[in-house]
Amino acid sequence: MTTAEEYRTASSTLFDRAMVELDAGDLRQASEKLWCAAAQALKSLAERRGWEHGSLRELYRIMTRLSSEFDDPEMARFHFDAATQLRINASENWLDEEEIRVCSTDVQKLVDMLTGM
Repeated sequence: MTTAEEYRTASSTLFDRAMVELDAGDLRQASEKLWCAAAQALKSLAERRGWEHGSLRELYRIMTRLSSEFDDPEMARFHFDAATQLRINASENWLDEEEIRVCSTDVQKLVDMLTGM
């Protein structure tokens, strides 16, 4: 079983690797790793709180729950939606480098929020 700390470490590592991929011009890999960084940060928080987090549906529920708990609709609407766009981009390849960089800023904000809770 993965611990909250292992998820947090994975999130940080994936984010760093994503930025290397982005700088190298591999937009799909950067997108995938950024999405995974957000998902791992969510799993870390869920693990700490004893919440289920084994499916994509549960990750969305966690974001909805957190947005409500902290009365922060931006948490889900902007930051998690950016991560979701990157998840789609990993297979569709429709975002350009600048759009991915903008999304990466939102993902970093989300990861920072989640690891600080």
